[in-house]
Amino acid sequence: MKRRLAAILDADFSGYSRMMRHDEAGTFAALKAHQTEVILPAIAGHGGRVVRYIGDGLLAEFSSVVEAVASALEIQQAMLRRNETVAPDRHMHLRIGIHLGDVIIDDDGIHGDGVIVATRLQEIAPPGGICLSQQVHDHIGAKLDLPLTDLGRCTLADIRHAVRAWRWTPDEASETPTTAGADRQARSDRPPSARTLPDRKRPSIAVLPFINLSSVDEQEHFADGFTEELIHTLARCRWLQVVARNSSFAYKGKPVDVRKAAEDLGVKYVIEGSVRRSGDRIRITAQLLRAESATLLWAERYDRTLDDLFVLQDEIAGEITGTVGPELGMIEFAALRGQTAADMDAWDIYLKGLWHLYKFNLDDLRIAKDLFERATSVDPAFAQAYARLAYVHIQLGWYGALEERGARIADAIRLAERAIALDSREPAAHLALGRALALRGQPERGIRYLGNALELDASFAQGHFALGQALCYVERPEEGIAEINEAFRLSPRDPHLWTFYNMLAIAHYQSGRLTEAEAAARASLRQENTTFWPAMVLTAVLGAQGNAGAAPAALTELLKFRPEMTLEKARAEFYFGGIPAMPEHFIDRFATDLERAGLPG
Repeated sequence: MKRRLAAILDADFSGYSRMMRHDEAGTFAALKAHQTEVILPAIAGHGGRVVRYIGDGLLAEFSSVVEAVASALEIQQAMLRRNETVAPDRHMHLRIGIHLGDVIIDDDGIHGDGVIVATRLQEIAPPGGICLSQQVHDHIGAKLDLPLTDLGRCTLADIRHAVRAWRWTPDEASETPTTAGADRQARSDRPPSARTLPDRKRPSIAVLPFINLSSVDEQEHFADGFTEELIHTLARCRWLQVVARNSSFAYKGKPVDVRKAAEDLGVKYVIEGSVRRSGDRIRITAQLLRAESATLLWAERYDRTLDDLFVLQDEIAGEITGTVGPELGMIEFAALRGQTAADMDAWDIYLKGLWHLYKFNLDDLRIAKDLFERATSVDPAFAQAYARLAYVHIQLGWYGALEERGARIADAIRLAERAIALDSREPAAHLALGRALALRGQPERGIRYLGNALELDASFAQGHFALGQALCYVERPEEGIAEINEAFRLSPRDPHLWTFYNMLAIAHYQSGRLTEAEAAARASLRQENTTFWPAMVLTAVLGAQGNAGAAPAALTELLKFRPEMTLEKARAEFYFGGIPAMPEHFIDRFATDLERAGLPG
């Protein structure tokens, strides 16, 4: 084998397949024009050679790292200019990854880990951007004045070790030369976890100091401590801008006009409340207000017995955060009804995508997918949009054609990994990757990522649900039930509520508690957006009970959802790309109980 050190460039067009579906001939012609007029001349002009073409992408090698990066910059800047001359829906964006590594040479081209790393870096690069490995970053040094963002150590598919990566985008390149150098130095001096997120019109909220209504003066400290805990817990919701403690506490002990305080603090929403103690009982009330009008949007009362004050603070702060998040989400989504994506920026497009995602039907999921793709095109560094796009692919796997499931999960993993590379502290990204890995037959890896999501945001109800689901996949239903119940506690009006109940039914059925499983399945059927799944679970539960009286009605309900359902098709629902989500013996038992209930083979 011959080996040599090479700078490897991997390039691929983002969204090419989608564009081909809309205009095959025009998209293919544009691809060829970009290749012959921009990409190939830039590679050759910097001493590189194309090793091979891969669909709409290509692999090239250079003997100089500096020339490889200069070539990539020339390509991306030329593509940016070309896109300015065509309609937005005809824009074509390249993702480029560059790595310096040892390669094996043969007649077919170059091979080895170095090539794989370059490909994986390309996959996490934003459309129109470049992703460099640390080795490339070290070699270019001061030779090229590039504003780069440190993505930290990234876990890349099929690579055994984490790879530190750096990102360039046209937006970062638009900084003035003077500030670019200072900002780049500031970014590189901070650990990845300390980097601030760009402001994408995130909803802003302030927590005013909770008022002590007790006759016990010592409760003043509890009220202050609880306010601080709630501020801290809300701040873990990455999509919210939360006013810091010092600013909120400027209003402590003063009569507060909510509208004036919100104007001073520059926020859209306010949470206020009170604490009252009587003996060993404590009551906390909280309410969410729209700041400009002081309109009450949500209110709740929490009654508890005093035991461990710190545990009590954590528990109630988590419940408030878990409830306020979805409430604000629905309010923000509702404001966008009637607007088209062409009129909105990336954040509004993202919110509209969430609104369609939470409808939980195939048509809305497809709309959500298009919207999240548009959001990432408008803002290539938008980690949350990539995370939700990954999640949509998972849902399309559940709701769409069975034969597409393997590809959907592969897409979900790729997109979730890109989201984590862009923002390693985004809980939704870890959630999507954890769920996708669990469905691809790697539940233990999935559980680790779901654990990461909850470390980042302990009030993330969807994270608790997904962890509970994955624990059932590895036959730990008791732990799974605890996590699902936590999801219920944190978000009692969650748009995922039907599936919370459905998974709870499956977990109880898995544990042999058929009465509890039946109750949960029936509760799932009463929720909005419910599907055939709880009807199928209920049918299996009644079959296991030998309940000949109730089974026919459940079977009829199942067949209303899926008239063509058979035992064979029911079994197939548990598989993703040929990989069973639940253990095989569980699926056998489930199918046997469906047969007992009367489902035909």
